[in-house]
Formats: sequence, C-alpha cells, structure tokens
Amino acid sequence: MNKGFLYSKPYVPGIIDDTPVDVESWFLDDTRERMEEKLRSSSLSNLIIELINVFKDGEPNYQVLLSLLGEKVVKGVRGGKDVYCLSDILRSNKDIKRIEIEINEENLTIKKMSIYVNLDSFAVFEKEITNPYVDVHIQKTSNSFSISIKDKIITLLAI
Repeated sequence: MNKGFLYSKPYVPGIIDDTPVDVESWFLDDTRERMEEKLRSSSLSNLIIELINVFKDGEPNYQVLLSLLGEKVVKGVRGGKDVYCLSDILRSNKDIKRIEIEINEENLTIKKMSIYVNLDSFAVFEKEITNPYVDVHIQKTSNSFSISIKDKIITLLAI
C-alpha cells in the first residue's frame, strides 16, 4: 500500500501550497480509502500496530491522520500547547471515545497522540498487544499504555 499521502505537508491557512501533484493518481489510487477502511474497521491492537508503522516510516501529516479516523477536529490549547481533538471517531466497534494530537507548532509535526478508549477495549488490548519491535519502548500503568516511537509517543488511556 502506498502510504505517501500520509506524509504530505500540513495545510496552513493563508499559505499557497504549490507542491506538484500527480492528478491522475487521485483517480487511479485508492490507497487513502483502503487505509481509512483498515483503520476504522480493524481491532484496537491492529490499529495501534498500524499507527506504530506509520510513525516509524516518517512524519505523518496530523490533518490527514485525523481525517482517516473520524470527523470534527477541534483545536484547543491545554497547558500552553496546541492540541487537536477528534471526538467524532468513525470506528465500527466504537472502542475509541476521543483522540488528541499535540503538535509542534514550529514545524507542524506530531509530538504526542493520546487515544482515549473504553475500559473493556483497553483490557482486551492489554492482553493482545506484544512488543514486536525492538526500536519501540512500551510503558504500562493500571489505566494507560504508552508507546515511544522515535521522538513520538502514542498513549492509550482507559476511560
């Protein structure tokens, strides 16, 4: 699957993006739709494994990543940091309640991704997940699970 669309530059209002785009690929390549379907219908464990791979492969565009998982992104400030919150998650098994992404405002890269899941899904995830990667660090507490990939963190929080 060609995941190149995930690593595009984020859109900045007021700045024209004149990066050349292969228009024919819009009509011939259904990678985005297949990726969206995969992320929305997979188990929580498979979703997290896919996110680990996305972060390992490069710097994903937070706007594109959030759009693959749902709708209604709201920008807020928490503790002096810009946080983008996705509360309308479009997943078939309704295991995720909210996703928050903290970005670095200078270069618009993701610093931390927090995924709020229901308690039952968290318990199943905790039993299923293994550490298949040597370059990923996992840290667990009773109600959270943090995965460090390069300089990024994915945190699952049971609510």
